[in-house]
Amino acid sequence: MRRHLSARQLSWLLPSVAVLVCLTWLTSLEKYLGVRYHISLEAVMPPAVSDALFAPSRWFDERIRSGGARPLFRLNWPSASGVQEEIQAPPKRTPEPPQWQSLPEPLPPGEFLATLAQQKLTPGPQRILLAGDSMMQGIAPLFMRDIMRLHPDWQVRDLSRTSTGLTMRRYFDWPARMIDEMDAQNLTLLVIFLGPNDPWDLVVDGQRHLFPSLGWALNYALRVDEVLAAAVQRQVRVIWVGLPAMQEGRIRDGAVLQNHIFHFRAAQWGTDYLATEPLIGTLSAPFQKFKLKEDGQRVNLRANDGIHLTPSGLRLINQALVAHMEQARQP
Repeated sequence: MRRHLSARQLSWLLPSVAVLVCLTWLTSLEKYLGVRYHISLEAVMPPAVSDALFAPSRWFDERIRSGGARPLFRLNWPSASGVQEEIQAPPKRTPEPPQWQSLPEPLPPGEFLATLAQQKLTPGPQRILLAGDSMMQGIAPLFMRDIMRLHPDWQVRDLSRTSTGLTMRRYFDWPARMIDEMDAQNLTLLVIFLGPNDPWDLVVDGQRHLFPSLGWALNYALRVDEVLAAAVQRQVRVIWVGLPAMQEGRIRDGAVLQNHIFHFRAAQWGTDYLATEPLIGTLSAPFQKFKLKEDGQRVNLRANDGIHLTPSGLRLINQALVAHMEQARQP
């Protein structure tokens, strides 16, 4: 005999099924909103609701993430002048936890955080990973073409992915992925170029850190440190490519803060920082799409979105990256 559900049973069964379906697809929805609109469901929900919905997935993420809990540290920003010269002698040990009091002061107009050249490449063929967002996607084909012409025995892998960064690690966990690649590929060099997708609120262990704030800067720096600490431990050289001038307000403000973090943490860990501001445009000066060449001609370096680079801009950064790497091969 076939049994039919009563109207009362259906009244609670259908909503229950709907809730289960929503929970099943919650992670996918979070990833889509984060990539398409830079919205985090955890960030916009009340803490009680966020904890109830995301606690299981956070528990699972922590279990599969290597390295256990990440220690906190404080940031010690450069002085107001901000400009630092190249450092040739990297630290011999893990940096001590620095101190900080406030976010970095803006640099004087036209100044920028200079390139850090602290590492020499190991002798012999290199195994290189290119990591980053759409900024790296523009550089990667040029770099791979040029470096393979110079060094046919080197291995270069491009892992760049659009709409990724260090903020939305639920969608793509860059620190965890780069560490996995260091071990799986036995890398000798890691090149990182990312950032425009990151100036959004961070949710860490259920706590929301507004951008820009000291809490945001601290937790963002922790993710940078997660990569650099793993690389130093494995004797993998790192070149962190700084961001050039940005046109849009939030992304521009983010680039200013991010470059300070990239530069300062690289200085502390003894890794390299490659400045792109002198090539493309400084963050401390008004945004310019065009740059004057020595012959007086104007060349367009920036795409219409004020973020990405034209082929001319990409070539300038690629040439600087290849030259930086070639200099690191010198005894």
